[in-house]
Amino acid sequence: MQPQSSSFSFIAELPIDAQKNPNSVYAFGSYLGTGVYRAPEQNATVVSIPLTFDLQKNSESQTWIRLPLSFGFFDYLAKDIADGELPSSVGTMTVTPGVEHHWHASENQRMEVYLDLGFGTNFEASTNVAILATGVSHLYDFSFAGEDSVWVSRLNFAGYSEKINKVTDQFAVLQTGVDIGLSPRWQWRNIQVQPRLFAAAYWYFNELDFSQYKEDQNLVSGSIEMGVTLAFSKPIIIEMFGIDRFGISYRTGDGLDIWRLLFSFPI
Repeated sequence: MQPQSSSFSFIAELPIDAQKNPNSVYAFGSYLGTGVYRAPEQNATVVSIPLTFDLQKNSESQTWIRLPLSFGFFDYLAKDIADGELPSSVGTMTVTPGVEHHWHASENQRMEVYLDLGFGTNFEASTNVAILATGVSHLYDFSFAGEDSVWVSRLNFAGYSEKINKVTDQFAVLQTGVDIGLSPRWQWRNIQVQPRLFAAAYWYFNELDFSQYKEDQNLVSGSIEMGVTLAFSKPIIIEMFGIDRFGISYRTGDGLDIWRLLFSFPI
């Protein structure tokens, strides 16, 4: 399961109902990915760090301790990064520890589940939220033109609460797609690199607002995404950050227009 995969979105914001529930700006940051979020009268750039630590591993299954972290910086946008400007302070933080388990259902089929429970805080507004997230995935391995490929289907849910026994905001998404390996491979230092293509479709159980400006409203019930990545035989830079891919993708649907930079498995 890769619900916390790192990515950066250009042009439009990520799917949150920030007008009605401004705490969604940061509460879902670890699951929607790094990007520029909009809330009333304010923008926030959220950076997600998907930390994992091995708990158990053998040939048939693997279990991790998950520690997704995200940090938000108010009124700090992509152009500020391009200009080399650094944020002056951290506006929000979320910590959602959990457990993730993978196992082989058959020779070509794998299953993945995760459960996270944590909290988020807005330092500027002095507010706190409780966060719950869970998901299940099915992966089918197959060969396409002699190269290893995988068909992925995922169901993910995340919700947060500002008060006990009351869900303030939530989202659920069903996604499916294929990731196909290409023949050219090369060696970089001691790492094998392979180009890969992917395509995915997303269905949101509640319409999500991808609006770029306060006066606009762009409700999205579904989208499709296509892209290309370079897959590394082992994580690069720092292993615990799990950067095993690098690529770019384009997502569209219901007026959506998003380019993403990818740093892990894209589906």
